[in-house]
Amino acid sequence: MQRILQFFALLFLFPFTALGNSPLPLDDLVKHSEIKQVKISPTGTHLAVRKLYEGEHILVFMSMKPLEITGVLRFRGKEEVGDFHWANDERVVAEVVSRKAALEAPVNYGSLFAIDYDGSRGRNIFGWAAGERQTGSRIKKAESTYAHATLIDTLPDSDKEVLVSTYPWARDWETHGEVYRINIYTGVRNKVTGLPQVGGRAFTDGRGELRFANGTDRNDDYQLYRKKDKVGWSRVEDPVLERATPVGFDPETGEAYLVLDRKGQTEQLVKLSPDSDKYKPIFQHEISDISGIIYHPTTDKPLGAYLHPDYPEEHFFDEGDGFAPLFRGIKKAFDGYRIAFTSFTEDGKKGVLRVYGDRLPGDYFLVDMTSKKVDFLLSSAEWLDPQDLNPMRAESFETGDGFRIGVYLTFPANRTEKLPMVVVPHGGPHARDYWGYDNQAQILSQNGYLVLQVNFRGSTGYGDGFYKAGRQQWGGKIQRDIADAVAWTVEQGYADRERICIFGGSFGGYSALMNPIRYPDLYRCAIGYVGVYDLEMMYQKGDVQRRDRGISYLRRELSEDEDFLRANSPLYNTDKLDLPLFIVHGEKDERVPVEHAEALLEKLAEEKKPVKTLIEPNEGHGFYGEENNKRLYTELLGFLDQHIGVGAAEKPKARN
Repeated sequence: MQRILQFFALLFLFPFTALGNSPLPLDDLVKHSEIKQVKISPTGTHLAVRKLYEGEHILVFMSMKPLEITGVLRFRGKEEVGDFHWANDERVVAEVVSRKAALEAPVNYGSLFAIDYDGSRGRNIFGWAAGERQTGSRIKKAESTYAHATLIDTLPDSDKEVLVSTYPWARDWETHGEVYRINIYTGVRNKVTGLPQVGGRAFTDGRGELRFANGTDRNDDYQLYRKKDKVGWSRVEDPVLERATPVGFDPETGEAYLVLDRKGQTEQLVKLSPDSDKYKPIFQHEISDISGIIYHPTTDKPLGAYLHPDYPEEHFFDEGDGFAPLFRGIKKAFDGYRIAFTSFTEDGKKGVLRVYGDRLPGDYFLVDMTSKKVDFLLSSAEWLDPQDLNPMRAESFETGDGFRIGVYLTFPANRTEKLPMVVVPHGGPHARDYWGYDNQAQILSQNGYLVLQVNFRGSTGYGDGFYKAGRQQWGGKIQRDIADAVAWTVEQGYADRERICIFGGSFGGYSALMNPIRYPDLYRCAIGYVGVYDLEMMYQKGDVQRRDRGISYLRRELSEDEDFLRANSPLYNTDKLDLPLFIVHGEKDERVPVEHAEALLEKLAEEKKPVKTLIEPNEGHGFYGEENNKRLYTELLGFLDQHIGVGAAEKPKARN
C-alpha cells in the first residue's frame, strides 16, 4: 500500500480484481483489529490512538513530527479505555470501560478519566472512582457518582471544563439524569440542570448552550424536549417533531438540524427554527434511513448525510465552502471503499481520515485540506491484505407481499455457482447488516462457503414501515423473509439447494432454529449462538425485563399470550428439529441468559436428539476472547464440513 498519496493523481489504492486462492489462517481472522480510533489534537501537534495491546484497549499519544509516542494511558485490572475526546490541545477525556472476566467484551459504566498527551496528570473526573475525601475544607472537591456520563460539549469558551449528560445506575432504569460542567483537571463539577426524561441525554448547539433533551416514558415511547429557560424543559408536542433526534446546528442562524422518524416512511432531515416549531425538509432517501451526518470541519454545521440502502452512499445538501468537492475527490481516489473523517484541527486545515470497506477493517490517513495531500498513518489490521479477502456483494429481491429485502453475499474466491451456503441472520431483530468488513463472512467464505446475510422486515435502516412490519413476527413473516432469501439465492444459481446450513447469534440464534422449524426442507444443519429459545423466559430472565420500558418492549414486539409465545419458541417445537444441531453459549450472558441454552439442551436430551454443544464459562453475549473464538470457529467449520462441506461430499443426497 502506498503510504503517501496525492489523491488527484491516484487512480485506485486497492485493486478489486486480484483475489487470493488460499484460505487465510483462522488465527488472522479471529484476531481483533489493533487500531480502534485515531483523533488529531486541536492544533494538530499530536494524535490520540486507541489501540489493543496485550488484550487491553489503551490510549497512545503520538507527536506528529516525528511520529513517535509521547505518552500512554493504560489501566490495570479489568478496566480499559473506551471512546475519547480532545478537551483542549494538551488534554484528553476518555471513557473507562470494564471487563467482568479476562478477554470478555468491555462494558461502559460511564466513568470518565482525563490525562495530558505526555501521560501526566491523569485522574478520574467522573464516576464511582472520582471521589475525594472531604477533610473539613470548604474547597469543593470531586465526588463519587454512580451514574453513566456522556460528554456532550467540550465548551470552546473554557479550556478547563466539559459538559456531560448523565443517567444513574438505578436497577429499574427509571431515575432521571442531570447535566454537569466538570473541571477536567480537578473533577469538581457543577450541576447545570436536571433531565426531563429517563434513558436519554441532552444536546447542545456545540457552543455550550443546551438546546434539546430526549428520553423515553414508561411505555418505552420516545420523547423530545426543548430548553425553555435556565432550568426548565418543554416537551415538543408536534406529532412529527416529537419523534425527532437533534444532529447539529447552523452557527450563523441558530437553526437546528433534526432527523425525523416519520411514520411509515424513511427518516427525513429537517432544519428547525430556533424560536418556533416551524421546519423545512432538507433531505430524505427513498430506501435508506440516515446512518450518519457529514459535518463542516470548523463550524460543525451539517453538510451531508451517510446512507446505506445497499452499498454505502453519501449525499451533500450543502457544498460547505469547498468541503463537499474535496470529500468527493478523496472518495474517488479511494474508489470502492468508504471514507469518513474522525476529527479535524481547530482551524480545519488538517483532518484524520478513516478508509474502510468489505475487504479493509480500516486504515487511517492524515489529510492536508489545503494542499490535498494524503499521508498514511496507521492500519487497524496490517496483517490482513485486502487482496486476500473476499468482496461482499449487495443485492435485493421483493417478497410476495411487496417488501424489498436487501441481502449481502460473500462468495469464496473465484467461485459464484452452486456453492455450499451458510445463512447468517443478524441479531436484534431491530438491527441490520451493512456492507463492510465482516469477520464471520470472511471466516466462512475463506473456507469455501457462500455467506448469505438478510435484512428481513423488522431490520433498522429502511424506514418506520419496514421496522414495524417485524412486530410480533419473530416466528412468522421474519422467518418467511429469511426462507425467501434462501430460495432466491438458490434460484439465482449461487447456492446448492442440497448443501445449506443456518448459523446466527442472539435473535439470529433464535432464527437459526426457528427457520428450520418453519421450513425443515431448506437446511442440512443449524447452529444457534447465544440464541433466544424460549420467548416466555424473556419476561423472567435477562436484562431486558428488569425495567418497565423493557417489559413494554416485550409486550409490543412479542405479545403476552402464552399460546402465541410457545408456538413461536424453539423450546416448544423441538419435535420439528430433525437435523444436526450445534448450540453455543456464554455462561455470563446477561442479555440472553445461558438458561435458554440449558432448557433447550435438556428438552433435546429428553427427546434423545443428539446435539453438539460449546458453553464457555467466561464469555457473555457473543464470544470476545481470541482463543475462545478460535475454538468456536474451528468447531463450527468442522461441523459445517461434516454436513455440507468436503466431509459431506460422499454422503447420499436423499433427505430423511
